[in-house]
Amino acid sequence: MQTATSRVESRTTDNRGIVYRTVCRNPGCGFRFDLRVTPDNASLLGGSMTCPHCKRHGGQLKSQGRIGKQLFAAKLLFRPIGVGPDRSNDEMGADSRN
Repeated sequence: MQTATSRVESRTTDNRGIVYRTVCRNPGCGFRFDLRVTPDNASLLGGSMTCPHCKRHGGQLKSQGRIGKQLFAAKLLFRPIGVGPDRSNDEMGADSRN
């Protein structure tokens, strides 16, 4: 009787949440991993996260659509480092002042 109960509990806990099949978009990494999102860790969808392979911080999870039941594709995007403001906006502003 106890084994049947534990099986039912394990099935319900395994089906909780959804899985994001994620690809790290850090140049040179490309690591693929599955990220299970449950109500307990749903804050992962809104915050930044670290790639488990290349360990780069500050990645944003971007959904790419549904693959199957409770399975979504996603990519982990990072902001460019060392890139200044866009020069084309500065040049246009300088022209309008003359």
